[in-house]
Amino acid sequence: MTVRGWRALVVILLTAVLGLGAALLVAVRALQVAEQRSCDLTTAFDDAYREAPPQTPAGRQIADQVAALRHTYDCRPGR
Repeated sequence: MTVRGWRALVVILLTAVLGLGAALLVAVRALQVAEQRSCDLTTAFDDAYREAPPQTPAGRQIADQVAALRHTYDCRPGR
């Protein structure tokens, strides 16, 4: 391969790596936003269920699952 060919190959590989890095950053940021929204929603439901506990078995089961989900998401109190 000629010097010109090697240079072209290096430029193509660097472009691909930079593109992959940019795509990875966008994906990580989108995941952080989605996790924040899920945590906010789960926290709101859990706080509401703690203030006014459900009276039916199905409601208590949902409240327990929301509390477990909040723990799984590792949502901080008051978040």
